[in-house]
Amino acid sequence: MATFTLAKLISDWELINTALQPHLTDMPYLKDKVTDLQGLITEAKDMDIKQQDLRGSLQETVRQRQALEKRGKDLHLQLSAMLRGSLGFDNQTLLGFGVKPRRPRKKKAPADSQQQQSAK
Repeated sequence: MATFTLAKLISDWELINTALQPHLTDMPYLKDKVTDLQGLITEAKDMDIKQQDLRGSLQETVRQRQALEKRGKDLHLQLSAMLRGSLGFDNQTLLGFGVKPRRPRKKKAPADSQQQQSAK
């Protein structure tokens, strides 16, 4: 299935419009349709320009949003670090701020007891 871009369609429409112009005197029954086609071509070109403007605006908006996300992440990390520094890394109060406290370490069994358990 062929894909048609708006630029290709406009090009095709302009081609048939240009080709029909000298023949309109011989085929007056086409004049209304050709006039409609000319209006359609103008409308399509305006729509394409509008779409390109919106695409540029979208790209700028995405760039601004990404910059905002980066600033937010940086501030979040700084505040989390400051809270950990003032409250302690394993303080459970951190959970109230949405910051995960450090999990307490599990004490490993001495090497002798591990060998004895594996021998049994």
